[in-house]
Amino acid sequence: MRNSDTFSVELERSNGATHLRLAGRFDVAATPLLDNAIAVIRQRDVILDLEAVTFMDGAAWLAIMAYEHRVHDWGMKFRLVHVPAAIRRIFELTATEHLLSEAVGA
Repeated sequence: MRNSDTFSVELERSNGATHLRLAGRFDVAATPLLDNAIAVIRQRDVILDLEAVTFMDGAAWLAIMAYEHRVHDWGMKFRLVHVPAAIRRIFELTATEHLLSEAVGA
């Protein structure tokens, strides 16, 4: 069983998109792990799955926003899926809820 505070990133590529599944406590200490995963992705649509994220702080939000800008600079699409309600609130409060996929539940 995995400790819920341990942050991890799983990467899967399919059909021209990269699906990143984040899990655990996503905070300032975890952002380098996401940065490392991002470094290997180029010119692909990105789906960021937050379903297993147990906590997210402002530094993590900033990392996601920087990543979103990078993906758009590549001319590709970026979206968030399976966003838990508590984390969804961060995007609502920062007026960035347009990144949340409406096709999946909170």
